[in-house]
Amino acid sequence: MAVNGIGGGLSAYTQYQNMAATAKKTTDSTAKETANSVESGVSVEFSEEAKEAMSAAKAAEAEGAEQTADTGRSQADRDALIKSLNEQLDAHVQQMQNLVNQLLGGKTQTNNWSLAETYRQLAEAADPETIEQAKKDIAEDGEWGVEKTSERMFEMAKALSGDDPTKADEMIAAVKKGLKQANEAWGEDLPEISQKTVDATIKKLEAWRDGLSSSTNSDKAANYTQTALSNQAAQSVIAGVA
Repeated sequence: MAVNGIGGGLSAYTQYQNMAATAKKTTDSTAKETANSVESGVSVEFSEEAKEAMSAAKAAEAEGAEQTADTGRSQADRDALIKSLNEQLDAHVQQMQNLVNQLLGGKTQTNNWSLAETYRQLAEAADPETIEQAKKDIAEDGEWGVEKTSERMFEMAKALSGDDPTKADEMIAAVKKGLKQANEAWGEDLPEISQKTVDATIKKLEAWRDGLSSSTNSDKAANYTQTALSNQAAQSVIAGVA
């Protein structure tokens, strides 16, 4: 899935940053020792390791000029991530809508059911294959399980914050707002899996915030959270676990 690819890219870039930081530290230390040696009249020749360290530091500095200071993601990268996550979510919304139309026809338009009741009716009409797929989707390693859903919500919130950890609390409030909106749209409390997903997302945001020690974007994060949780809840109902 694209999100996994992005996550892998971010992980690789994080490793690169760590290596570059180590290289820069080595270079700074070497430069300091060289300055001291010059002052004492001693001639110093850089080792190959030191030269490589200096080259890596210069490369990291050049790269940093083109990237954001916090995570190395440029604004273009963030925009691409937001676009990708929204497209994936929109596709799933359309998929679920098509399933509703196929199994229930126009009933959702005439009975004024809540979303919760709509998917309960859908679950009763669903074939075994659809139910089995829903169970796979919300499993621990499923695309709509707690971990992968919370990771998408976390990445969306981070991107919308501009990768600025000082805005983590703002994003946490947005996620909570999205949960409240999702409950209202659902017509009753969401299934337990949705609350676990919100808790996992908040923990990720708190760790991000603490490890590195707008209103419009908060609304976008809340809306994404609402839609993601509603779709996750729908899968849970179809799977017969909510």
